[in-house]
Amino acid sequence: MLSKTIKSVSWTFIILVSLFLLTSCSIPFIPEVPPASYSVEAAINVIANKYMLLDTGWINGFGDMELGEGRYATFDGVDGFLMVFKYEDPDQAKASWDKITKRYGNPFKLKYLKINMGTYGVFTIRLENTDLYCWYKENWLFVITGDKIEKFVMDVNNIYKTIRTAR
Repeated sequence: MLSKTIKSVSWTFIILVSLFLLTSCSIPFIPEVPPASYSVEAAINVIANKYMLLDTGWINGFGDMELGEGRYATFDGVDGFLMVFKYEDPDQAKASWDKITKRYGNPFKLKYLKINMGTYGVFTIRLENTDLYCWYKENWLFVITGDKIEKFVMDVNNIYKTIRTAR
């Protein structure tokens, strides 16, 4: 009898913890990226078909981390920044993603999610008053920061998904 009670409490605990983790994390997604033939400018400009581009320029990292040459962009109606990096080699994209996840990775933060599948990775975390979404796939790295940017992140991913399926 006691064994059944312990099993029941254990399963209840596991279910509650799983629900908490699922609801406290961002919705995971399989990242999509532009075709390899795209430049970082083209990767940003295709998003400008849905969101009006306000500003763009060259960057070489995120925060104080050197990530290589990339571009940032801001869009009307989006409270945040999009940063796009394209590398010669997929291992460079993964190494840059690893830098970001090591710097900001803390599973005790809200909205923490880190998935590394080898050929792609997704990382999200809530940092004080801003969200950080970062993903890599192939030779691309995307970093989006801002407040309430979940819809924008999903739109960016869906835009690239549409381009890939149209080919």
